[in-house]
Amino acid sequence: MNAPQQTRASALGALRHRDFAFFWSAALISNAANWMQQFTVPFLMYDMTGSNTWVGAAAFTSLIPAFGLAPVAGVLADRFDRQKVMISTMGVNTLACAAFAALWMMGELTPWRIVGLNLVIGTTLGIQASSWLALVPLLVPSSSLLSAIRLNSAQFTASRAIGPLTGAALLALVGAGAVFVANAATYALLMVVIVTMRPRRVVPPPRQRVGEFLAAGVAYVRRRSSLRQAVLTGFVMAYFGGALLHLAAGLASEDYGVGETGLAGLITAAGVGSVVGSAFIIGCGDRVERSLLARWGLALYAAAPLLAVATTSYPVGLAGYFLSGVAHVCIAISMNSAIQSQVAEEMRGRTVSLYVMGIFGGWPTGALVGGWLGDHLGLRLVFAINGIVLALYCLTVIVRWEGLRALDSTQDVADRKRRDQLGAPGSTA
Repeated sequence: MNAPQQTRASALGALRHRDFAFFWSAALISNAANWMQQFTVPFLMYDMTGSNTWVGAAAFTSLIPAFGLAPVAGVLADRFDRQKVMISTMGVNTLACAAFAALWMMGELTPWRIVGLNLVIGTTLGIQASSWLALVPLLVPSSSLLSAIRLNSAQFTASRAIGPLTGAALLALVGAGAVFVANAATYALLMVVIVTMRPRRVVPPPRQRVGEFLAAGVAYVRRRSSLRQAVLTGFVMAYFGGALLHLAAGLASEDYGVGETGLAGLITAAGVGSVVGSAFIIGCGDRVERSLLARWGLALYAAAPLLAVATTSYPVGLAGYFLSGVAHVCIAISMNSAIQSQVAEEMRGRTVSLYVMGIFGGWPTGALVGGWLGDHLGLRLVFAINGIVLALYCLTVIVRWEGLRALDSTQDVADRKRRDQLGAPGSTA
């Protein structure tokens, strides 16, 4: 009895720290509202245009800035106060969501304006993402680091289960304007919580030209096989797995013949899968190796789109989306845990920025290319190809990278930091 209780206490240990607990709660609410909007915008775009290409373009513009800005965002996270970066970007997000609401209520929300506002939100997201990931470890002591990483991923995935169904209800009962207003309000709430936090302070690295500073971060990642593998796996997961979620509106309409409630069901099924996967991972603690979780995730991500398009049965589609949610959280938590636990603090922002770059490079390009191919070849064929590619990648990592076992390293960060200081040309670590 005592061992399981200790495991659970350790798994939830980060919530004993006030700043992290408030941040986690506000982030859960804000991300749920953000998923409400991410459900609503593709539905509105498809309803306005009837085009998967437009839906893919909306996803592309909301995500691609994060790809281009990720290296700069990593530099900002290591050289400036991460808390202030978060507050500034949250303020812009609040205004952008308020603009969505105002344009909708005036009847002036057009496809091009959706794309434009998504571009604004995508830009702030690109600046914010690295600081978010790099800020979390500063809210807890080192003994609760892995707990905080897993819980941070869990709140994001839990929001995927809450947001779409809530968004569908608001869309049906009140209208899209209510979704946009709710998202703006929760961004503001999260901004207030971040203002009140008192994270540990990081000693800024020595002043260095931006290009050299960024190059040191790239070199840091290139020297470590686990970090290289995490970045590439994140890109593959996002490109070939993320399209199933971002292009769900077309699949719901063209293959399953369901409306917005059915679309919300697909996205919610992925969210529920993520919650189930998160609960399993948090409950297991460190008893399951990261590499094993990642391999399970890749195998399930390969199976998910193949199952979703195996028939035109909506319940079968729900099962496919559920598997995709489990797969996503298995890969995301294993990759994020590996990166966060193996990196020196002063290199954290630049390291996670390259991982973010892989994720946000894969999501928008997968959505845009998949949407265009879907209009010409059909989404069923596109998703089937994605599933096959994911299966081949899973086999590749098993054969060539020993099943991603480099992710399991528990090498002491302090020793790694000392070696970087002695032997890394141009490094600031």
